[in-house]
Formats: sequence, C-alpha cells, structure tokens
Amino acid sequence: MGRTRRSSEALHHEARRHIAALRAFHTGLVAESHKHLHVLATFTRHVDVLREEQRHVRDKLASVEACCSELANLRRLRQPWRETYEDLRRSVLRARALFRRIVKASSGKRTRA
Repeated sequence: MGRTRRSSEALHHEARRHIAALRAFHTGLVAESHKHLHVLATFTRHVDVLREEQRHVRDKLASVEACCSELANLRRLRQPWRETYEDLRRSVLRARALFRRIVKASSGKRTRA
C-alpha cells in the first residue's frame, strides 16, 4: 500500500481546519452580498423616480445617469463575490470529501470488530 493511513485524530484536525475556512468564506460571501444589496437598494430609488409619471424629464435623466453609475458599482463587486463563492464552494467540497472519508473509516472499524 503506497499511501499511509492518517489517524482519526489527524482527519478530525483537518476537518476542523476545513470548517474554519468554510466559515471564513461564508462570512466573506455574506459581507460581499450586503455590498450588493446596498447598491441595489440605491438603484431602486433611482428606478422609482423613473417610474413616476409626474417627474420632470431632467429628474429622470439624472436617475438614469445614477443607474449607470450603480451598474458600474455592481460590475466592480462581481469579481470579489465570484472569487469568494469559489473559495466557499471548494471548502464545502473538501469538507464533504473529508467527512465521507471519516465516516467510511469509522464504519469500516465497526464491521471489522
């Protein structure tokens, strides 16, 4: 057998590390999502101005210009969110694989005894 088996303690230690990373990326993703929500809330105010029939054309132009600015903000926020999402996804997949190994190893011990 070319691979050495890691102890259950080592596997659990590695699992704790993956859980800590997963939690950190989750927190980061929540923070990035709040930034998106803030920009979208600002965007909503401008869209509401555009929808109001009685608003002057100059007000609507200013709102459309502000919408363009908010779209640029969303574009800038897209990449950090995507990167944090990918980090979170990798952490979840690694944790799942590790926990599957732990469960498999522990169930194998029960059947041998």
